[in-house]
Amino acid sequence: MIADTASIRSRLEGLQDLPTPVESWVVEEGLDWMDNPAVWVWALLDYDGADKDALFRLKDMVREVVQDSSGLWAYVRIRDASEAECPSITK
Repeated sequence: MIADTASIRSRLEGLQDLPTPVESWVVEEGLDWMDNPAVWVWALLDYDGADKDALFRLKDMVREVVQDSSGLWAYVRIRDASEAECPSITK
């Protein structure tokens, strides 16, 4: 694949002025439904503390980081940090 997920995660962790606090990031690469390379990003946060506009801005910021890092489309998902306890977050 083309994406360097460790580099993308590092850039996400270094983002300043996020519209809502993110506890952690999960970044994976793979093929999307059309067999094109893509990146999936899960932002794990306290979902109760985020408003809808903040979540849209966060998704835009993540897509920009992924696009700048890899040139690939990012599928961005917001999850409550408690879901990090799950054995695997699936696409």
